[in-house]
Amino acid sequence: MVEASKKLVNVFIDCDWGKKNKDVSKKYDVSSYPTVIFTDAKGKVLEPLQTHSPEGVLAQIEKNSKSDAPATFDSWDKAVEAAKKANKPVLYLFAGKNKDSAVTEESLFDESLDAARDAFVFVKATHARNLPDAKRFNVANTDPPILLVLDPNAEKPEAAPLKTIVGRKTAKDLLKELTSIPKPKGG
Repeated sequence: MVEASKKLVNVFIDCDWGKKNKDVSKKYDVSSYPTVIFTDAKGKVLEPLQTHSPEGVLAQIEKNSKSDAPATFDSWDKAVEAAKKANKPVLYLFAGKNKDSAVTEESLFDESLDAARDAFVFVKATHARNLPDAKRFNVANTDPPILLVLDPNAEKPEAAPLKTIVGRKTAKDLLKELTSIPKPKGG
């Protein structure tokens, strides 16, 4: 089950029994805790968790993880080989627990960006100052959201990102930014 769960992006939302993140609870009709819901990349509900048996959970993970969906990684080390193989730059989102990060991430998955987003291997990390990738890419002391576009073939991608996008962005802003990025050097 652990291997199968790597096909999913897990998002944990603290609702504190209805006191926090009321908008998320309302959007997904959450009435009890914990609640597990399978969604697509845009947040559309596919189905709630229907069982707690290991076999049933595994079956739902397999059913709801699409093999043709683009992979989302949670670290540079996990993404770099896939990016080299696909000859695509890495789009690395350092998101925080703030409204600007939520808006930027929602904008990033807007339908208008589907084609532009497919040109990248995607990495997302919840920004933390002590996160090794935040330190490596010199964003540890920058408030999220931060999007880095990195060449997986560069000897030191942290030294020369293809693009750095900081702060709250709309889908229109991101479309302009992402479509102007050159392909990686080689591979």
